[in-house]
Amino acid sequence: MNEALVSHHGPGHLWLASLGQRGMALGLTRIQAILTRLGRPDARMPCVVVAGTDGKGSTSAMLAALLREAGLLVGHYTSPHLVETRERVRVGATCVAATVLDAALAQVQAEAQDLEPTPFEALTAAALLVFADAQVDIAVLEVGLGGRLDAVNATEPIVSVLTHLSHDHTAILGKTLQEIAWEKAAVARNGRILVATQAVLVKNALRKHGLTPRLLLVGQHAVVAARGLVGPNWLQAGVLSGPLLPGPLEVEIALPGAHQLENAAAAVLAYQGVAEWFEQQGRALAGIDEVVAALAESDWPCRAEVVATAPTIVLDAAHNPAGIAALAALLAERGKRWQILLAVRQDRVAADLVRALAPVAAGFWLPRMSGETLMDAGELAAVVDAVAPGAHVAVASAERCLAQAQIEAVPGCGVAVTGSQHALGEWLQAGVIASPRLSRRLGLDQTGQKP
Repeated sequence: MNEALVSHHGPGHLWLASLGQRGMALGLTRIQAILTRLGRPDARMPCVVVAGTDGKGSTSAMLAALLREAGLLVGHYTSPHLVETRERVRVGATCVAATVLDAALAQVQAEAQDLEPTPFEALTAAALLVFADAQVDIAVLEVGLGGRLDAVNATEPIVSVLTHLSHDHTAILGKTLQEIAWEKAAVARNGRILVATQAVLVKNALRKHGLTPRLLLVGQHAVVAARGLVGPNWLQAGVLSGPLLPGPLEVEIALPGAHQLENAAAAVLAYQGVAEWFEQQGRALAGIDEVVAALAESDWPCRAEVVATAPTIVLDAAHNPAGIAALAALLAERGKRWQILLAVRQDRVAADLVRALAPVAAGFWLPRMSGETLMDAGELAAVVDAVAPGAHVAVASAERCLAQAQIEAVPGCGVAVTGSQHALGEWLQAGVIASPRLSRRLGLDQTGQKP
C-alpha cells in the first residue's frame, strides 16, 4: 500500500494508520467476519470485481464511466492512492470527502477492532459502507493483490473481470503465469459472467478451481483494431467489434496505448454483462452503442497522462516490466529520444524496467527520493549504466531533474515520468508535478484548491 497511507487526521484515519504495522495478511476469514458485523453492506448493491496484473485500474475506470453514462450511481473502489486516502473511494465521478471516509473507518473500528484487520481489509469494509450509505446502484471493486484471498473477493460479484496477467508479486502469487492465473481466477463465480483476455491460461485455472462461469473473451467476443493516437492529449482511437456488440464501435479512449483498447474491450463486455443482470431485475440500461463515447472521459490519474505539450510531459505510474513495456511502446509511436524521469521501488528488478525503457530513452534523470521503500538514486544510476550504457544519466533533486529534462527534451518527444506509484505520489504531494485528472477526481480546481 502507499507509504502515505493516511492523509486525514480524524479518528478513523488515525486508527487506520495504527494498523499499518500489521502489514499484509491475505485471507477472507477476517473480512467476512467484519462485513457480517457491519450488516453485510456489500449485499446492499450489486458488485463487479476486477482482478488482473496489468490494466485492472484502467479497466475498472472505463467500466465505471460506461455505467455512469448509463445513468447509474456508481461506487468505485481502487488502490493504491497517490496523495489522499480518499482517492480509493469514489461515488459518482469524484472521490468522497475525507470526513465521510473517516466516519466509515470509525464505524469499522467500533465493530471490528478486536478482529485485528489489515489496513486493506479496513479500507475495503469502509468503502462498502460508504457505497451502501450512498445507495449506489452498483459498485466496481478493484482487487488489491491476487484475487483468491483478497478482501474484495469476500463479495458476490454479478460480473467478474480478469485483465491481462503477467509476472508480479511472484513471492506471494507464484513464479509461473499458471500459478498467478490460479490465484486471480478465483474471483469468478459459477454461472456468472467472467470477462478475460488470455483464454488458455484462464480456462486451465478455472478447471483447477472447478469453477464454471460464463466466459467472455477479449479477442473472441470483442475484437480490437487499433487506429493510433489522435489529438494533443493522445486519445487512443480504435474499433471494437464482435458477436455480442451491436456492430463495429468506433472508440476514442482517454487512456492512450494499444493495450488500453483491450482494457476497453473488457470494460465493454463487462458492461454488457451488467446490463443483462439489470434487465433480469426489470431495469433496462442503455445499449453499449449509446454509452461508449464515455470512454473518451474515462481518465485515470498518472496513467499515460499528458500534462504539458511544450515540451510534452507524460506521467505514468507503470511499475512492473509489462506496464513499463506498454509505456515504452506508446512513447515509441512519437519517437525514441525521450528524457526519462525514473524512480523504482527497492523490491523491483530495476534492470528489467531500465531495459524496457532503454530503446526510447535519450537520458535517464534519477531523483533523490525520501521514501524508504524507493531505491537509492545512486544505486539506480549504476543499474542504468550497466543496462543502457549509451544513455545520459544524471542524479539530482526531483525539481532539478524535471527542469533539466525539459531543457534537454527534443521536438516530437519530451519527458516521461514513471517507475513507481509511490514516487509519483511523493512528487505530486511536493508539487513537483501536477495531475489535472487527479485534481478533478478530488473535486479540486487546477490550482489544487477546492472550488
